Amino acid sequence: MPPVYQIGRVGRVYAKRESTYGTAATLAAGDAIRSLMTSLNENTRNRVNSPERHTHPSQVYRFTRKQTADGRLRGIFYPSGTLNTVPDHDPLLENAFGAFTNVTLSTTVSATPAPTSTVFTVASAAGLVIGDAILINVTTGSPATGRVVRVITAIAGAALTVDPALPQAPASTDTVKGCLTYKLATALPQALTLAKYLTSVSYQLEGWVTDEIEFTFDANEEVMYEVRGPAKNRTRPAQTDPTTATTAGTTPPSGLTATLRADAAAEEFLKVVVRINNNMALDDHPAGITSAQNYYRRNKREVTFEVTVLSSDDLTLLTNAEATTDHVLLAQTGQTEGSIIGIYAPVVEFDVPEDPDDEETMEHVFRGTCKGTTTGNDELRLIVA
Repeated sequence: MPPVYQIGRVGRVYAKRESTYGTAATLAAGDAIRSLMTSLNENTRNRVNSPERHTHPSQVYRFTRKQTADGRLRGIFYPSGTLNTVPDHDPLLENAFGAFTNVTLSTTVSATPAPTSTVFTVASAAGLVIGDAILINVTTGSPATGRVVRVITAIAGAALTVDPALPQAPASTDTVKGCLTYKLATALPQALTLAKYLTSVSYQLEGWVTDEIEFTFDANEEVMYEVRGPAKNRTRPAQTDPTTATTAGTTPPSGLTATLRADAAAEEFLKVVVRINNNMALDDHPAGITSAQNYYRRNKREVTFEVTVLSSDDLTLLTNAEATTDHVLLAQTGQTEGSIIGIYAPVVEFDVPEDPDDEETMEHVFRGTCKGTTTGNDELRLIVA
Protein backbone atom coordinates (compact mmCIF):
# COMPACT_ATOMS: atom_id res chain seq x y z
CA MET A 1 0.00 0.00 0.00
CA PRO A 2 1.21 3.59 -0.53
CA PRO A 3 3.08 5.37 2.27
CA VAL A 4 1.50 7.84 4.68
CA TYR A 5 2.74 11.27 3.62
CA GLN A 6 3.73 13.72 6.33
CA ILE A 7 1.92 17.09 6.52
CA GLY A 8 3.69 19.85 8.42
CA ARG A 9 0.54 21.69 9.50
CA VAL A 10 -0.61 18.75 11.65
CA GLY A 11 2.69 18.54 13.53
CA ARG A 12 3.03 19.15 17.27
CA VAL A 13 6.04 20.70 18.98
CA TYR A 14 7.16 20.36 22.62
CA ALA A 15 10.06 21.91 24.53
CA LYS A 16 11.29 21.43 28.09
CA ARG A 17 14.37 22.37 30.08
CA GLU A 18 16.84 19.56 30.78
CA SER A 19 18.15 18.78 34.26
CA THR A 20 21.43 17.49 32.81
CA TYR A 21 22.88 18.75 29.55
CA GLY A 22 22.07 16.42 26.67
CA THR A 23 19.83 14.12 28.72
CA ALA A 24 16.32 14.30 27.33
CA ALA A 25 13.63 15.78 29.55
CA THR A 26 10.33 13.87 29.73
CA LEU A 27 7.73 15.74 27.70
CA ALA A 28 4.07 16.17 28.58
CA ALA A 29 1.02 17.93 27.13
CA GLY A 30 1.81 21.13 29.05
CA ASP A 31 5.18 21.42 27.28
CA ALA A 32 3.51 22.04 23.90
CA ILE A 33 4.43 25.13 21.90
CA ARG A 34 2.56 26.69 18.99
CA SER A 35 4.75 26.85 15.92
CA LEU A 36 4.62 28.16 12.36
CA MET A 37 7.82 26.33 11.45
CA THR A 38 10.11 23.97 13.34
CA SER A 39 13.25 22.52 11.77
CA LEU A 40 15.37 19.91 13.61
CA ASN A 41 18.55 18.97 11.76
CA GLU A 42 21.54 16.71 12.26
CA ASN A 43 24.65 15.54 10.46
CA THR A 44 25.78 12.42 12.29
CA ARG A 45 29.16 12.00 10.59
CA ASN A 46 30.06 15.24 8.76
CA ARG A 47 32.07 13.28 6.24
CA VAL A 48 34.97 15.01 4.48
CA ASN A 49 37.06 14.05 1.48
CA SER A 50 40.57 12.72 2.04
CA PRO A 51 43.20 15.01 0.48
CA GLU A 52 45.43 12.05 -0.46
CA ARG A 53 46.77 11.90 -3.99
CA HIS A 54 46.40 8.98 -6.36
CA THR A 55 47.38 8.09 -9.87
CA HIS A 56 43.77 8.79 -10.88
CA PRO A 57 41.24 11.59 -10.15
CA SER A 58 38.75 9.44 -8.23
CA GLN A 59 37.88 10.17 -4.60
CA VAL A 60 38.60 6.92 -2.76
CA TYR A 61 38.57 7.75 0.96
CA ARG A 62 36.29 9.86 3.15
CA PHE A 63 36.66 10.54 6.87
CA THR A 64 34.19 11.05 9.72
CA ARG A 65 34.12 14.19 11.85
CA LYS A 66 32.18 15.08 15.02
CA GLN A 67 28.42 15.13 14.69
CA THR A 68 26.48 18.39 14.66
CA ALA A 69 22.82 19.25 15.16
CA ASP A 70 20.73 22.41 15.25
CA GLY A 71 17.17 23.60 15.66
CA ARG A 72 15.07 26.51 14.46
CA LEU A 73 11.55 27.47 15.54
CA ARG A 74 9.35 30.34 14.36
CA GLY A 75 5.97 31.24 15.77
CA ILE A 76 3.36 33.87 16.58
CA PHE A 77 3.89 35.37 20.03
CA TYR A 78 0.79 34.35 22.03
CA PRO A 79 0.60 35.92 25.48
CA SER A 80 -1.32 33.72 27.89
CA GLY A 81 -4.22 36.17 28.12
CA THR A 82 -3.87 36.28 31.91
CA LEU A 83 -1.59 38.70 33.72
CA ASN A 84 1.35 36.98 35.49
CA THR A 85 0.81 33.72 33.57
CA VAL A 86 3.69 32.73 31.26
CA PRO A 87 3.12 32.00 27.55
CA ASP A 88 3.54 28.44 26.30
CA HIS A 89 6.91 29.27 24.71
CA ASP A 90 8.27 30.58 28.03
CA PRO A 91 11.12 27.98 28.09
CA LEU A 92 12.47 29.46 24.84
CA LEU A 93 12.26 33.01 26.17
CA GLU A 94 13.86 32.18 29.53
CA ASN A 95 16.70 30.29 27.90
CA ALA A 96 17.35 32.99 25.31
CA PHE A 97 17.38 35.85 27.86
CA GLY A 98 18.70 33.99 30.89
CA ALA A 99 16.39 35.29 33.64
CA PHE A 100 12.94 36.69 34.32
CA THR A 101 10.82 38.13 37.10
CA ASN A 102 7.11 37.67 37.63
CA VAL A 103 5.74 40.23 40.07
CA THR A 104 2.13 39.84 41.17
CA LEU A 105 1.05 43.29 42.28
CA SER A 106 -2.09 45.38 41.86
CA THR A 107 -1.90 48.87 43.29
CA THR A 108 -2.92 52.45 42.48
CA VAL A 109 -1.30 55.83 41.95
CA SER A 110 -1.42 58.09 45.00
CA ALA A 111 -2.66 61.67 44.83
CA THR A 112 0.29 63.05 46.80
CA PRO A 113 2.90 63.92 45.96
CA ALA A 114 1.50 65.03 42.62
CA PRO A 115 2.29 62.44 39.93
CA THR A 116 4.41 63.39 36.92
CA SER A 117 5.01 61.61 33.63
CA THR A 118 8.17 59.98 35.03
CA VAL A 119 7.73 59.83 38.83
CA PHE A 120 4.69 58.82 40.82
CA THR A 121 3.97 57.21 44.17
CA VAL A 122 1.89 54.05 44.49
CA ALA A 123 -0.01 52.61 47.43
CA SER A 124 2.36 49.63 47.48
CA ALA A 125 5.60 48.80 45.66
CA ALA A 126 5.94 45.36 47.26
CA GLY A 127 8.01 42.93 45.21
CA LEU A 128 9.20 45.47 42.62
CA VAL A 129 12.91 46.03 41.92
CA ILE A 130 14.75 48.36 39.59
CA GLY A 131 14.67 46.92 36.08
CA ASP A 132 11.19 45.39 36.45
CA ALA A 133 8.40 46.38 34.10
CA ILE A 134 4.97 47.51 35.22
CA LEU A 135 1.61 47.94 33.50
CA ILE A 136 0.03 51.36 34.03
CA ASN A 137 -3.54 52.20 33.01
CA VAL A 138 -3.32 55.94 32.32
CA THR A 139 -6.85 57.31 32.26
CA THR A 140 -5.79 60.88 31.40
CA GLY A 141 -5.33 62.31 27.93
CA SER A 142 -7.78 62.86 25.10
CA PRO A 143 -8.36 60.13 24.23
CA ALA A 144 -7.08 58.41 27.37
CA THR A 145 -3.58 56.94 26.98
CA GLY A 146 -4.75 53.53 28.18
CA ARG A 147 -2.59 50.61 29.28
CA VAL A 148 1.13 51.10 28.72
CA VAL A 149 4.25 49.25 29.90
CA ARG A 150 7.23 51.05 31.37
CA VAL A 151 10.44 49.96 33.13
CA ILE A 152 11.34 51.09 36.65
CA THR A 153 14.66 52.94 36.87
CA ALA A 154 14.48 54.02 40.52
CA ILE A 155 12.50 53.16 43.66
CA ALA A 156 12.37 55.42 46.71
CA GLY A 157 9.96 53.97 49.24
CA ALA A 158 6.78 53.68 47.18
CA ALA A 159 7.82 56.34 44.65
CA LEU A 160 8.60 54.87 41.22
CA THR A 161 10.64 56.45 38.42
CA VAL A 162 9.83 54.97 35.01
CA ASP A 163 11.39 55.13 31.55
CA PRO A 164 10.50 56.38 29.02
CA ALA A 165 8.21 59.17 30.16
CA LEU A 166 4.45 58.61 29.97
CA PRO A 167 2.48 60.75 27.50
CA GLN A 168 0.68 62.29 30.49
CA ALA A 169 1.02 62.11 34.23
CA PRO A 170 -1.20 59.34 35.62
CA ALA A 171 -4.19 60.35 37.72
CA SER A 172 -4.67 59.29 41.31
CA THR A 173 -6.33 55.85 41.51
CA ASP A 174 -4.97 54.85 38.08
CA THR A 175 -4.00 51.19 38.38
CA VAL A 176 -0.42 49.90 38.38
CA LYS A 177 0.21 46.17 38.07
CA GLY A 178 3.20 43.84 38.06
CA CYS A 179 3.94 41.64 35.04
CA LEU A 180 6.52 39.37 33.41
CA THR A 181 9.93 40.86 32.65
CA TYR A 182 12.48 38.76 30.74
CA LYS A 183 16.01 39.96 31.52
CA LEU A 184 19.44 39.20 30.12
CA ALA A 185 21.88 37.24 32.28
CA THR A 186 25.56 36.33 32.22
CA ALA A 187 24.82 32.58 32.16
CA LEU A 188 22.01 30.95 30.23
CA PRO A 189 19.86 28.32 31.98
CA GLN A 190 19.98 24.64 31.13
CA ALA A 191 19.58 23.59 27.52
CA LEU A 192 16.28 22.29 26.17
CA THR A 193 14.83 19.12 24.73
CA LEU A 194 12.88 20.00 21.58
CA ALA A 195 10.64 17.46 19.85
CA LYS A 196 8.41 17.51 16.77
CA TYR A 197 5.74 14.90 16.02
CA LEU A 198 4.18 14.47 12.60
CA THR A 199 1.71 11.80 11.51
CA SER A 200 4.14 8.90 11.80
CA VAL A 201 7.57 10.55 11.90
CA SER A 202 9.10 12.23 14.96
CA TYR A 203 12.39 13.96 15.77
CA GLN A 204 13.95 15.10 19.02
CA LEU A 205 16.86 17.42 19.79
CA GLU A 206 18.76 17.01 23.04
CA GLY A 207 21.02 19.73 24.41
CA TRP A 208 19.40 22.45 22.30
CA VAL A 209 20.83 25.90 23.10
CA THR A 210 18.73 28.95 22.28
CA ASP A 211 21.62 30.97 20.91
CA GLU A 212 19.70 33.53 18.83
CA ILE A 213 16.22 35.00 19.19
CA GLU A 214 14.46 37.58 17.03
CA PHE A 215 11.25 39.55 17.62
CA THR A 216 9.29 41.32 14.88
CA PHE A 217 6.76 44.03 15.74
CA ASP A 218 4.73 44.78 12.60
CA ALA A 219 2.32 47.66 12.05
CA ASN A 220 -0.39 45.31 10.80
CA GLU A 221 0.41 41.74 11.85
CA GLU A 222 0.88 39.84 15.10
CA VAL A 223 4.22 39.88 16.92
CA MET A 224 6.46 37.10 15.58
CA TYR A 225 9.48 35.42 17.14
CA GLU A 226 12.16 33.05 15.87
CA VAL A 227 14.71 31.03 17.87
CA ARG A 228 17.83 29.33 16.51
CA GLY A 229 20.68 27.40 18.04
CA PRO A 230 22.94 24.33 18.07
CA ALA A 231 22.19 21.03 19.80
CA LYS A 232 24.09 18.01 21.06
CA ASN A 233 22.29 15.53 18.81
CA ARG A 234 19.03 14.58 17.13
CA THR A 235 17.14 11.37 17.87
CA ARG A 236 14.62 9.62 15.63
CA PRO A 237 12.07 8.59 16.69
CA ALA A 238 11.45 10.99 19.56
CA GLN A 239 10.30 9.81 22.98
CA THR A 240 6.72 8.64 23.48
CA ASP A 241 4.30 11.08 21.88
CA PRO A 242 2.39 13.14 24.50
CA THR A 243 -0.48 13.03 21.90
CA THR A 244 -2.24 16.08 23.40
CA ALA A 245 -1.11 19.69 23.47
CA THR A 246 -2.01 22.22 26.15
CA THR A 247 -1.25 25.83 25.21
CA ALA A 248 -2.12 29.23 26.67
CA GLY A 249 -3.79 32.24 25.05
CA THR A 250 -6.25 32.47 22.18
CA THR A 251 -5.95 35.95 20.65
CA PRO A 252 -2.47 37.41 20.09
CA PRO A 253 -2.33 41.22 19.81
CA SER A 254 -1.76 42.66 16.35
CA GLY A 255 0.04 45.70 15.05
CA LEU A 256 -3.29 47.50 14.90
CA THR A 257 -2.68 48.21 18.60
CA ALA A 258 1.09 48.88 18.33
CA THR A 259 3.07 51.93 19.42
CA LEU A 260 6.72 52.96 19.32
CA ARG A 261 8.53 55.42 21.57
CA ALA A 262 11.92 56.90 20.73
CA ASP A 263 12.85 58.51 24.04
CA ALA A 264 9.49 60.04 25.06
CA ALA A 265 8.34 60.81 21.51
CA ALA A 266 5.72 58.68 19.76
CA GLU A 267 6.87 57.53 16.31
CA GLU A 268 4.96 56.05 13.41
CA PHE A 269 6.57 52.84 12.16
CA LEU A 270 6.12 49.98 9.72
CA LYS A 271 8.25 47.36 11.44
CA VAL A 272 10.59 46.95 14.41
CA VAL A 273 12.95 43.95 14.54
CA VAL A 274 15.12 43.20 17.58
CA ARG A 275 17.72 40.40 17.58
CA ILE A 276 19.75 38.83 20.38
CA ASN A 277 22.85 36.83 19.47
CA ASN A 278 24.16 35.20 22.64
CA ASN A 279 27.31 33.96 20.89
CA MET A 280 27.04 30.53 22.46
CA ALA A 281 29.09 27.57 21.31
CA LEU A 282 29.00 23.85 22.03
CA ASP A 283 31.84 22.31 24.00
CA ASP A 284 32.73 19.56 21.55
CA HIS A 285 36.45 20.32 21.34
CA PRO A 286 38.21 17.59 23.40
CA ALA A 287 39.55 14.48 21.75
CA GLY A 288 37.73 11.25 22.41
CA ILE A 289 34.16 12.59 22.17
CA THR A 290 31.83 12.56 19.18
CA SER A 291 29.26 15.14 20.37
CA ALA A 292 29.06 18.15 22.69
CA GLN A 293 29.43 17.69 26.44
CA ASN A 294 28.18 21.20 27.35
CA TYR A 295 27.96 24.75 26.03
CA TYR A 296 29.55 28.12 26.82
CA ARG A 297 29.56 31.78 25.79
CA ARG A 298 32.44 32.32 23.38
CA ASN A 299 32.11 36.08 22.93
CA LYS A 300 30.13 39.14 23.98
CA ARG A 301 26.39 39.18 23.46
CA GLU A 302 25.15 41.24 20.49
CA VAL A 303 21.74 42.95 20.56
CA THR A 304 20.75 44.80 17.40
CA PHE A 305 17.60 46.40 16.02
CA GLU A 306 16.11 47.90 12.89
CA VAL A 307 13.18 50.29 12.64
CA THR A 308 11.46 50.76 9.29
CA VAL A 309 9.45 53.94 8.77
CA LEU A 310 7.97 55.81 5.84
CA SER A 311 10.15 58.79 4.95
CA SER A 312 8.30 61.95 5.98
CA ASP A 313 8.72 65.41 7.42
CA ASP A 314 9.13 63.81 10.87
CA LEU A 315 12.91 63.83 11.16
CA THR A 316 13.16 62.68 14.78
CA LEU A 317 14.78 59.30 14.05
CA LEU A 318 17.02 60.77 11.36
CA THR A 319 18.18 63.45 13.78
CA ASN A 320 18.80 60.77 16.41
CA ALA A 321 20.89 58.77 13.94
CA GLU A 322 22.98 61.78 12.96
CA ALA A 323 23.56 62.77 16.58
CA THR A 324 26.29 61.35 18.80
CA THR A 325 23.98 60.73 21.76
CA ASP A 326 22.25 57.52 22.87
CA HIS A 327 18.48 57.07 22.96
CA VAL A 328 15.68 54.89 24.37
CA LEU A 329 13.41 52.58 22.36
CA LEU A 330 10.17 51.02 23.56
CA ALA A 331 7.80 49.11 21.27
CA GLN A 332 4.46 47.82 22.52
CA THR A 333 1.74 45.77 20.88
CA GLY A 334 -1.60 45.25 22.61
CA GLN A 335 -3.89 47.19 24.95
CA THR A 336 -5.69 44.30 26.66
CA GLU A 337 -4.43 43.21 30.07
CA GLY A 338 -2.81 39.77 29.79
CA SER A 339 -2.20 40.23 26.05
CA ILE A 340 0.42 42.97 25.85
CA ILE A 341 3.96 42.50 24.50
CA GLY A 342 6.73 45.06 24.82
CA ILE A 343 10.43 45.49 24.08
CA TYR A 344 12.48 48.06 25.99
CA ALA A 345 16.05 49.11 25.15
CA PRO A 346 17.36 51.88 27.44
CA VAL A 347 20.58 52.72 25.56
CA VAL A 348 20.48 52.46 21.77
CA GLU A 349 22.91 53.80 19.23
CA PHE A 350 21.46 54.52 15.79
CA ASP A 351 23.42 54.11 12.57
CA VAL A 352 22.81 56.72 9.87
CA PRO A 353 20.52 55.05 7.31
CA GLU A 354 20.98 54.93 3.57
CA ASP A 355 19.13 57.66 1.72
CA PRO A 356 16.13 56.10 -0.09
CA ASP A 357 15.19 57.24 -3.59
CA ASP A 358 12.21 55.16 -4.72
CA GLU A 359 9.81 56.27 -7.43
CA GLU A 360 6.87 56.45 -5.03
CA THR A 361 6.64 56.10 -1.25
CA MET A 362 10.09 55.95 0.30
CA GLU A 363 11.18 54.09 3.43
CA HIS A 364 13.98 54.70 5.89
CA VAL A 365 15.49 51.68 7.66
CA PHE A 366 17.19 52.71 10.89
CA ARG A 367 19.59 50.09 12.21
CA GLY A 368 21.61 50.15 15.37
CA THR A 369 22.94 48.51 18.51
CA CYS A 370 21.40 48.12 21.97
CA LYS A 371 24.08 48.76 24.57
CA GLY A 372 24.36 47.86 28.23
CA THR A 373 25.29 50.18 31.06
CA THR A 374 28.23 49.61 33.38
CA THR A 375 25.90 47.40 35.43
CA GLY A 376 25.60 45.06 32.46
CA ASN A 377 22.96 42.59 31.30
CA ASP A 378 20.47 45.43 30.84
CA GLU A 379 20.54 46.28 27.14
CA LEU A 380 17.12 44.76 26.52
CA ARG A 381 13.93 43.81 28.37
CA LEU A 382 11.03 41.74 27.03
CA ILE A 383 7.76 42.59 28.74
CA VAL A 384 4.59 40.47 28.81
CA ALA A 385 1.72 42.17 30.61
